[in-house]
This record gives sequence, C-alpha cells and structure tokens, in this order.
Amino acid sequence: MMQIHTFSNLTKLGMLVLFIALILFAIPTFAAFNDIGVGARPLGLGGAFVALADDSNAANYNAAGLGYIDAIHAGVTREQRFNGLITYNALSSIVPVGILGSIGAHIGILAEDSDIYQEQTLVFSYGKAFLKQFAIGVNLKRFSTAFDETNEFVAGNDYFTQTSASAISVDMGIIAKPVAGLSIGVAAENLAPADMSISDAFTDSVPRNIRAGVAYRLASIAEMSAQGATVSNILKFSLATLEVALREGETHVRAGAEVWFNKHIAARGGYGIKSGVDSASTIALGASLKIPVSATDLQLDYGFQLLTGVFRDNTTQRVSVNWVF
Repeated sequence: MMQIHTFSNLTKLGMLVLFIALILFAIPTFAAFNDIGVGARPLGLGGAFVALADDSNAANYNAAGLGYIDAIHAGVTREQRFNGLITYNALSSIVPVGILGSIGAHIGILAEDSDIYQEQTLVFSYGKAFLKQFAIGVNLKRFSTAFDETNEFVAGNDYFTQTSASAISVDMGIIAKPVAGLSIGVAAENLAPADMSISDAFTDSVPRNIRAGVAYRLASIAEMSAQGATVSNILKFSLATLEVALREGETHVRAGAEVWFNKHIAARGGYGIKSGVDSASTIALGASLKIPVSATDLQLDYGFQLLTGVFRDNTTQRVSVNWVF
C-alpha cells in the first residue's frame, strides 16, 4: 500500500511539474483566459449555450439572454479540470429592472494546484428584449492575471517583465426568436484588444471569440405527438441546441440535448469537436435536481466532460447551484 500511495503522489507531482513547465517555460504558446465556459448546465450541453443563455450563466455565453430573464437569478459554480490540477470558482447574478431590461454581474477565479498562477474575470452585463422576439446585450469585462513573485520558478525566470497584468474588453450579443420554440443566438466576445502580456518578448492578447447557434424547444412537437401522455410531457420540457464558435484559428462545433423527466429531474448530453492546430473532441453528461424552497427554486446542476486529443483521458467536473427568486 505504501508503494501505491508513493506512486500516486509522484504521478500527481509529475503532472503538476509538467503544468508549471508549460506555463513558465513555454509561455509563448500559453493562452490566458481559454474558453472553458461557466456553469454545470452549459457543460452538460457540450457548451452549446449561446442560443439559450437563460439562467445565471447567461452573460458568459450571450449577454442578450439577460433580456429574456424576468426573475432574479443567483449562481455559484465550482469546477475541477485536468483531474483536479486546475480549479475554477465563479459567482453570477442577474437582476431584472422592469422595462429597462436586466443587469448582471459575474466574477470567476481560475487557479492551479501550486498557487503559482491565477486568472480573474470580472463582468458587468446588460440585456434588453424588444417585443419578445429580439434581444441585445453587452458585457464590460476586466481580465487580470497574477504569478506568485515569491516563487523560485518565477523569481528566477528572466522571461518575466512583470508578474501581473490586467485589461478591459467588451462582448456583444443578440438573440432572435422568430417562431415558437426556435431561438437563434450570436455573440462576439473580447472585441476590444486585451493585452495580458507579462513579458516584453511576446504579446499575449485574449483572443476574440465568435459564437453562433440555434436552440429548439420541443414543446410544439409535444403538442403534435401521438405517442401518449408520458412521451408528450417529456418532450414538452426538452430541447436541443447546436453551436459553432471561432477562436484564434480554431473552430468548435458543439451540440447538446436536455430532457426534463418531470418538474424536478433533468438529464443532459453533449458532444463537441475542435479543429485547428490541436484537434480534439469532448463528450459531456449532466443532470439537475430542482428543489422548491419557499417562494424560490433551488437547482443543483452537475456536469462531466471527457476530453480527447492533446488532453485525452483528462476530465472536467463542474457543480453549480442556481437560485431563482
């Protein structure tokens, strides 16, 4: 047992050293603020959320979704990536302000196991719907990164001109609902240049990200279904979604489906393909449990993602809590 325990620790230490090396000694290829997403529900849908954007995670995929939110949402997300080497914690909230639309705020913090590196994203959002068929939204974002300047790997590395950086950028999004059940979403992220360089030798800007997708709620199909009451009720609260995203020479295609078996239990599945310099695919699964609490709804979400390609056999687990008041 001692040998197994020692081997496990050495394996974890080796993975940690490898990750630190990727950051500190191959920084020109390291891109800050990767598009990892927020929220366990979107993860369970394979990340295809730009045309939905209908819960506390909305602004992180399409700020226009805030325009259709007419209740207060508050969400908390805890995520582990690469088998626990990376953690991501986030807080999000959305508050309707009547005919003016809705406003939101979000903070997300990414850190790695050795605490040498940390990313922080602060977002303020606004969205408004017009005639229920069209909505627009905007995010104002502040990015910041920090390396532990007391760490020997950082202090002794001539690459660093500075050990922290920050920048501001904006996102814009639209959602159209031309017919019942159909939603079309487009979002353009990081439109203003956000230079996060920590060395004079290289420029490290947060890449622009363009998302476009469709989502279809199956309620209209349920009304025409002749398969019986049980099937019709399941279809009534089910949906399918598809998204294409372009980011710095990479193309992502994501698809997902959500099924609510009753008012309290849901299941999700998703699949994604990334093509570009490093091709990869992802498989995602998720579930939800909705618990009525007094005059509010408390929803517990879980998402699991398995990666292939360069990061094959690595997993992401994400747990979220969403309150609707």
